[in-house]
Amino acid sequence: MKVHFDLPEPEMGVGGESLWAAAVGPNLYELRNSPWHVRKVNWLDVIEAIPEAEDKLPEFVKVHKRSGHRTIHVYVFEAGQVNKQEFLEMCNQLGATYEGMDDKMYALDFEPEIDIAPAIEYLESLQNRELITWRLNDYE
Repeated sequence: MKVHFDLPEPEMGVGGESLWAAAVGPNLYELRNSPWHVRKVNWLDVIEAIPEAEDKLPEFVKVHKRSGHRTIHVYVFEAGQVNKQEFLEMCNQLGATYEGMDDKMYALDFEPEIDIAPAIEYLESLQNRELITWRLNDYE
């Protein structure tokens, strides 16, 4: 099933995002795909979500339990397209798996035991060269 996140993100023209999830308890869902725009959650987090009506998707309320996974959103600029495969391979070497939304936007996932500091340093170097921009999802 899917759960919905209200998401005013005017720079991307996105007002919400629905993520695949598995029910794990009353109003509790384990996320089963990487978020593309939502910055409050990560892969396999368990969230509380309640439908506003019987025919509506459950709406995100709060994170119930963190999975330990970390998500980094990456947007590849035109100047970075020529080296995109090299960039993605390096992210794999640094411990990330990834999903591509299109040829420009990627969601990197890091399992709990992976130190993300080297990946952040690498992404910073690419951003400083104006090849990409990136953002780290919250982990409160």
